[in-house]
Amino acid sequence: MKRGCTQCGECLNVCPVYEIFKREEYAPKAKRLLMEPLDDMYGSGAEDALSWATVRELARMCAGCGRCQRACARKLSTADLLADARAKNPHWTQALWEVWIHRAGPLWPMAGKIAMLAPEPIVPENLRSLLETARALVDMPPCAPWMLLQPRESVQGKRVVLFRGCTAKNARPRWVQKTEKLLWAWGYDVLDPSGFTCCGGTLHHAGQYKAQESARNQNLEVWRSLGKPLVTTFCASCKHSLEEYAGLLTDEEGKEWKEKCQALSALLEKPRIETTGQAPSVIAYHQPCHWNAVDPDMPLLKLGLPGLKKGTGLCCGMGGILKMSNPGLSMKIARKCIEGFDPEARHVITGCSGCVMQLASAVPKGIEVRHWLDIVGIGAKA
Repeated sequence: MKRGCTQCGECLNVCPVYEIFKREEYAPKAKRLLMEPLDDMYGSGAEDALSWATVRELARMCAGCGRCQRACARKLSTADLLADARAKNPHWTQALWEVWIHRAGPLWPMAGKIAMLAPEPIVPENLRSLLETARALVDMPPCAPWMLLQPRESVQGKRVVLFRGCTAKNARPRWVQKTEKLLWAWGYDVLDPSGFTCCGGTLHHAGQYKAQESARNQNLEVWRSLGKPLVTTFCASCKHSLEEYAGLLTDEEGKEWKEKCQALSALLEKPRIETTGQAPSVIAYHQPCHWNAVDPDMPLLKLGLPGLKKGTGLCCGMGGILKMSNPGLSMKIARKCIEGFDPEARHVITGCSGCVMQLASAVPKGIEVRHWLDIVGIGAKA
């Protein structure tokens, strides 16, 4: 057998599922101990399809956050191992998730409004997490900007295309509008992004590999057809998924793709910051899992928001297919994450579209969760 997990236990320190249960059988290393003998790469490679009953509980106990892979000395991805198990053992929740993400996007705002009308007493406990997430799809009223951004110098017509992501495209179009205005202010030539589809990241975690491959191929063809411009996004999860496209390409094109995939905050070079006096004194910041070791948003935000305080919690619990396959656990992880914020904070900001939806569905009343695009404006030219 090839060497897989060494059972060192480093993943226990970063796994949000283990943080909830404190039981090693739910930790990444235990999942690998049980699953690796069934995997072609590490074990005998069972030719027959695996019994879903054998792996279902393991597969629905993973947030897909990738923290275990970053902590692992061998960089093993338990989320990928479980995605393979789902791919070999299709379940109706996977197909439903694909429909919801890939095909039902235009219906998201309607679903949110319907959820707002659902009376609490009649909603079963195991469905409340999904109901609250649907309600979070309904946008909040805009707020007055806390800080104004303006470039010190123009980038002089660099070509860029915005990867909007499913959440912004379907439920938060004003994030798209704000981003386009910021890019124009910096002097970018903003191209038409309408050909892009889902980044494919959540489809991968669901084991819907054909749908993921189709999405990736479409996005790459759009990029090529536009002349291979810069690709930017304001969603950490989308950025993470897009970067992984490089592994599908030749070394030369893969390097070019990875270099041209940039976070929005990284493109807002040399900003001039003006505070408006609207910012609260204490602001909680949720760092998305998929920013990995380098978070491009927080340095920008700290320039104008000295009261910004990063939470100490782990994953928000939105990742992968967990919201569909185990909504109760997803909500428990979200609430554990919220416990890590400053108790005085009544505003939470983050740089991931999915994290906004998840945390908004779980915070106590009186606390607002917004993307950082909601709290910035464009300053007057000097």
